[in-house]
Amino acid sequence: MNEEQGIRFLITDDDSGRSFALLSLALVVGLAFHAYTFNVTKANDIANKYAVDVYSIDFEHYDVQDSDSLLIANGEVDVLQLSREIMGVDEGSLMAQITFDVSYSESSGQIGDPCDEVHASIAPNGMEADWQNENNILSDSNDNCDPMTLVVYVYPGYVGESSEVVGNSAKYWNDVWTNETYGSGTIELEISVETNEGPTSFATGGDDNEEINVQWTVSFFEVEIKSIPS
Repeated sequence: MNEEQGIRFLITDDDSGRSFALLSLALVVGLAFHAYTFNVTKANDIANKYAVDVYSIDFEHYDVQDSDSLLIANGEVDVLQLSREIMGVDEGSLMAQITFDVSYSESSGQIGDPCDEVHASIAPNGMEADWQNENNILSDSNDNCDPMTLVVYVYPGYVGESSEVVGNSAKYWNDVWTNETYGSGTIELEISVETNEGPTSFATGGDDNEEINVQWTVSFFEVEIKSIPS
């Protein structure tokens, strides 16, 4: 008896269709079990397959500061160098930003002697940094004794704010934020002076140098990356 004959037999059997009802019930139960297995048992596997990892990136930063005084002769250029070695910090430290505050006052002692002209600049080389950052201030000059501030952003993309990122892996984000190459090398601040003579300089002697004070601040950071449970 083939399959078609077997189903016809169940339908026409004298048990009033009870066998067919049982067969139908078995079919329904089988389909229900299959649906349960797919939608419930496999649900977590399917969700995990398409889940996107989320990570928190938190920063702690600290500053290293010091100052130098330079006596620069008229028409001369002096150079202040700065590196991890000069600052005495670990090679593995992560450098975020360098700020130079340059200040001076007219120190000739001559009556009515105007402020000298001072020019400060940083050459975009020597240290591995984010030299293309539009917020860098690499040069400034004045002749009114106002202070000047020069800034170099060293680590690309660093703003110091904690954030959440989506995708990739913890190792990927750790590699992004622990690149010790940035901040390696030596940065050079060049300062030049052009003295301006006062009205009494013919009697008291010329103004032939100026004392320039430089305070530098280097910002460092540490990073912690954690996976955020979904």
